[in-house]
Order: sequence, then C-alpha cells, then structure tokens
Amino acid sequence: MASSSNQSLGLEESYAKLTLDDEEEGGLVFDDIGGEEDSVGFQWCLVGHFLTDRPINFAAMKNTLASIWRPMKRVCIKDLSLLLFLFQLFNELDFERVIKRGPWTFNQHLLITSRLKIGDNPSQVPLDLAASWIQLHEVPYGFKSEKVEKDIGNYLGLFIESDPNNFGGIWRNYMRIRVSFDVWKPLKKRMRIKKASGEWTWVTFKYERLPTFCFLFFFSID
Repeated sequence: MASSSNQSLGLEESYAKLTLDDEEEGGLVFDDIGGEEDSVGFQWCLVGHFLTDRPINFAAMKNTLASIWRPMKRVCIKDLSLLLFLFQLFNELDFERVIKRGPWTFNQHLLITSRLKIGDNPSQVPLDLAASWIQLHEVPYGFKSEKVEKDIGNYLGLFIESDPNNFGGIWRNYMRIRVSFDVWKPLKKRMRIKKASGEWTWVTFKYERLPTFCFLFFFSID
C-alpha cells in the first residue's frame, strides 16, 4: 500500500515538472513530403462571395445556381463561412462555361469569384474583381479595330477578350468586349475618343447581366 502511494507521489512530482514552452526552437525541414497535394480537388474550383453584407439563403442559392449553370456532370457548393462559398465543377467545359457566361447573381446580389489554386487559403483569396461583357455603342466609323477594343477595355478595367462577331458575321451597331473590373471602383458610363486630327465623340457602355443596384450606385458621373 505504501509502495502504491509512493509511486503516485512520484508521478505527481514528474507531472509538476512538465512545462509548455511558448516557442520551440526545434522544427522539421522537409525536402520530400512523400506525396503530392490533391491537385484534382483544386483544378476546377472557385471561391466567392456575394456583394452584400446580409446572410445568403444557402439552400436556395445552391439550387438556383445549379439550375442556371446546368453542368454536364455536377456542381458542389460548400459554405466556408456565413458569406464565403466554394464552388467545385468536375470538368473543364463546365468550368469555362461558368466563367465566361457570368457575371452571376442571386437575389440581385452580384457573385464575385476567383479561381482557387493549389496552396491557396480560400479565406485569404482577394475577391475584388468581376468580369462582364460590355457593349460599346456609338463607336464612330473608322474606329472599329482590335486596338480600339483593347484600349477601351483597359480604360474600363482589364481587357480579356472580344466577341468574334465584332468584325464579321451578324451585323449589329455595337461591339462587345469582356472586361475584368474592380467592383469597388465606379463603373464608367461613357468615354470620349477622337483621332489626332478629328473631333471628340462619345462612346457609351452597356454592361450585360449586372444587377440593377450596380447601375444605381456604382456609375461614374464623369
């Protein structure tokens, strides 16, 4: 009995001597981690949030986007936090279609997304840019060229691509370009252009598929 009591006291004294260091000097350095991260899981993933500070009805949003996107395989949508979401597609065609046919909205709230890369922490990915097709109206004769398209696109934000029908196919009285722009900066409503020896003329812009509030609150007056 005394032996058992002495053993207990010995253990208690040993535990009392154990301490937790605030910082450890040691560490592990890996030349080879013995495997690869799952690149397939990140291959067609988007992280995104809606341009609102109000909670989103997650179930309704999932059903709405799945019915609009209609992927050939499926889409997996996860809520990472109250306002942050992960969107996973399962083939390149579905992924590119979601990217190029946007922007997307739910209940008039614009969805801002960014492609997730291996090693990204979804909660730290910047979500400031949206891409939209923009119609260029009243472009005067003699200005319809690829250079003008790109220069106007870079004036609006960052030029991505142009509509192949701008210079062929079905005739129309405007040109279309796809532009990435900062959602926190005012949208441009129009701009002036001219040739060196000519007069100023206005080109007006029409943003496709943007919710109404963007036009009420984010149009630049200039």
